[in-house]
Amino acid sequence: MGLEEDAVVVPLVPLQSEPSTETMLRMLLNREALVISRAAKPAESTTSGMIAPASGAFAKAISQAIGQAGRAPSNDALYRVILPSGSVARDLVPAVGGGFRGIARAAGSTKVAGHVRLVPAAAGTGATLAAGPLIATVGLAVAGEMLAQHQMNKKLDAIKNSVAGIQFSMDEDERSVLATAEQQAHNVAGYLLDQAELPHLSSVSHAFGGLDTLTTKYISRLERWLEVAEKHRGSDRVYGPDLMKELVDKRDNPVREFEQMVTQTYQAVALRARVVVLEKIAAEFANADRPLPHVEKVLRDQLSGLAARQEQLVGLLDDLNVLQIDSSKVPVAFAGKSTLEARTSFGRLARALHSAPDSLPLLTESDQTVLELAPTAEGLDVITPAVE
Repeated sequence: MGLEEDAVVVPLVPLQSEPSTETMLRMLLNREALVISRAAKPAESTTSGMIAPASGAFAKAISQAIGQAGRAPSNDALYRVILPSGSVARDLVPAVGGGFRGIARAAGSTKVAGHVRLVPAAAGTGATLAAGPLIATVGLAVAGEMLAQHQMNKKLDAIKNSVAGIQFSMDEDERSVLATAEQQAHNVAGYLLDQAELPHLSSVSHAFGGLDTLTTKYISRLERWLEVAEKHRGSDRVYGPDLMKELVDKRDNPVREFEQMVTQTYQAVALRARVVVLEKIAAEFANADRPLPHVEKVLRDQLSGLAARQEQLVGLLDDLNVLQIDSSKVPVAFAGKSTLEARTSFGRLARALHSAPDSLPLLTESDQTVLELAPTAEGLDVITPAVE
């Protein structure tokens, strides 16, 4: 049956009294509670490089929640925080003496692999009640930031590697805006993990504001590109030099310039999505009574527009890739060097943008988000998700 270990169920919504077993089951089903359990530390683990110091609010919240199960942090355990990303009550059964047990089934079978005793967090301990939204919100921010950073870097690598000899002569001001915003996004994730609040730093708002302005500029350019592609859709022949002039204006090396612009556009939109996640999560700390599903809805609404822009960029490259481009204005098919270069570039960029980067192991088989924390001398080290 496997070993039994204590765990704690932490409410994500305010409670007036200690919940019954049935109430806690319903809260888990409705994604209004999360589970924190202690598991055996794996022999090998990849650290994310992010640590919640013992003095940080995140570490304190974990300690408060674990304290409800009579556990104290030690250096030989791994704490697994299971966020309510999906239905979790289907594997739970009532336990004798109160609370309930979580039945862990082996993958792909109904065989019971183990079970965990889940102890409801008492409503009388206000600190623990406050820990639920804190853990869930910070966990969502950190996991989301790491996943977004991982996927953005994977996609950028795919774009750069797909285009032979790509040279980045990006405008220095635009390069600085992107680099500064990315660094500040990393800093904000660290602030959330340690302090659970954002310091009032003008550099953060300035960096994020600059990114917003640059992203708006790139989106406007993307809309112009879409108009160009629509203009030539279905044409029997498209004169290559005129097409590149419409896309990038007069340039010495229009194909390379276009490759650079596509890369910048993807990077800016992806980075803006990361910033939106961090900004919205940080804002929720001022509204601790809001449940996690509310946070998820806000993020979903905010990110939908940016996701649409990424889809437009992919669609643009698909459309350009199928155009009948040649180097002759007369009805004689002729493909010169520049035309062949443009055809090859459109095809490679399209394939790169269609590539799906590997995702981090954030979900269980029950579609639950997992955040793993290992106690260290400095505090709680975030093991999963790990930055690759």
